[in-house]
Amino acid sequence: MDHTTDILLTDLRHLIAGLGAAGGLISPSIYDTAQVLRLAPPAQGPWPGLNWLAEQQHADGGWGDPAIPNARDLPTLAAVLALHIYCTRERERKAVQDGLSFLRRQASHWSTLSDDIPVGVELLLPRLLDEAAELGLKVPRGQYASLIALGARRRSLVAQTTRISGTPLAHSWEALGIAPDLSVVDSTGGVGHSPAATAAWLRAVGPGSAASAARVAAQRYLEQAAAATGQNIPGIAPTVWPIVRFEQSFALYMLLIAGLLDHPRLQDVVQPQIADLSQALRPGGLGMSDAFLPDGDDTAAALIVLHAAGRPVDERALSAFAADDHFCAYPGELQPSLSVTAHAVHLLALLGLEHSRPRSFVVARQLRDGRWLGDKWNGSWLYTTLQAIVALHHSQPSAAIGAAVDGMLLYQHEDGGWGTRGSTSEETAYAVLALRALGPDRAPAADQALLRGERWMRVNYRPFFVSPVTCWIGKETYQPTRLARVIELAATIPVEASVTASVA
Repeated sequence: MDHTTDILLTDLRHLIAGLGAAGGLISPSIYDTAQVLRLAPPAQGPWPGLNWLAEQQHADGGWGDPAIPNARDLPTLAAVLALHIYCTRERERKAVQDGLSFLRRQASHWSTLSDDIPVGVELLLPRLLDEAAELGLKVPRGQYASLIALGARRRSLVAQTTRISGTPLAHSWEALGIAPDLSVVDSTGGVGHSPAATAAWLRAVGPGSAASAARVAAQRYLEQAAAATGQNIPGIAPTVWPIVRFEQSFALYMLLIAGLLDHPRLQDVVQPQIADLSQALRPGGLGMSDAFLPDGDDTAAALIVLHAAGRPVDERALSAFAADDHFCAYPGELQPSLSVTAHAVHLLALLGLEHSRPRSFVVARQLRDGRWLGDKWNGSWLYTTLQAIVALHHSQPSAAIGAAVDGMLLYQHEDGGWGTRGSTSEETAYAVLALRALGPDRAPAADQALLRGERWMRVNYRPFFVSPVTCWIGKETYQPTRLARVIELAATIPVEASVTASVA
């Protein structure tokens, strides 16, 4: 084993050992930070957070990742509202006007609703539009007509719901307009694993003595969530926290895809994580944390990992997430998820169970150029394409895999990397893992593309470096920092290391 591989494995070992620690690590959020600063500002005051917020504005006036346009309106409007409220300098006034101009130019992105709109945006954005109107800010509503109608449909379903705590509804509690009773606070001290929802609850409940202990717990939740971003700026918040089981289950799943789950150098850190994951899995599945409702994505990933580790699994834990011809993260979702369905296909294929309908769902959504786009939980086509390739590879042979490989070769950059915004480590890792997953079935051209991608990963490896790229989709785009780093390292470690491990 060469010295570089030894360094990579050491780096990966530390990450695996820390999976789930401190509730998981995650990038800061524009939307949630703006909401915290507006509704429950830290004791140190809002200005450090507002300065950070202003620095995140792009030259076009908007906030959020330009590569995922429909995930920009919510953080932009939230930032505009926060800056407007505290507006005392020309800098903030200009940022507000530039943000409003950006929103007026966004109409084309909302003419139709795709499956990859951000989490809860159909509830959250209409609420912010109402608040902007109350402040006299002119934000066009017509372009959001379809989204507002979807929100009205969602609200009709809310009225039929009996449980809110620890559910997706609690995650968007700030938009529901319901009484701030104590029942919505979960064991983390927060509301819906959402800093924005928790801040809104704190504002709504007021300083009454009946809720004083809960207020302290909620404020402590916001402090812990802020620490998970690593920014060390009061008021900075992630889009969701904690993410213990999400970070754990998907990191192990990606190690499995990379052929590293059985690596002898990793067993002393991998096996405790597998054992912990096994005890956390409930009959109804696994959630992003033990305090949140189980979801189909974490459940499928966990079941695949446990099956690969030789532990007994009960596929019935996944059955609650079946929806006609696909699988969903949460029952009652209005938009299907390609990646969740791909994970379900992977599991069912491994277990030798019927999966023809969800498999057809995946194949039918492939574009003519071989890619899969428009996933609900990740904005990178490389992520979605990786998940589809892995699922279909474990199912029956399909021409869709060959078309996907052709598409990946077509979109490889001259430097050997891949990425929507130019070559990025996380997206190149997705491509490398997808091509590796095919093993000896790769064509010579794919072998050459893989070698170039692997070379790019090794040349661009930087210890302790955190990429600013945010591929994952919540209320806005974000990066699960520790998980993303595991994915990058898994693709950077030479394939010979994983092959040697699997043989051993």
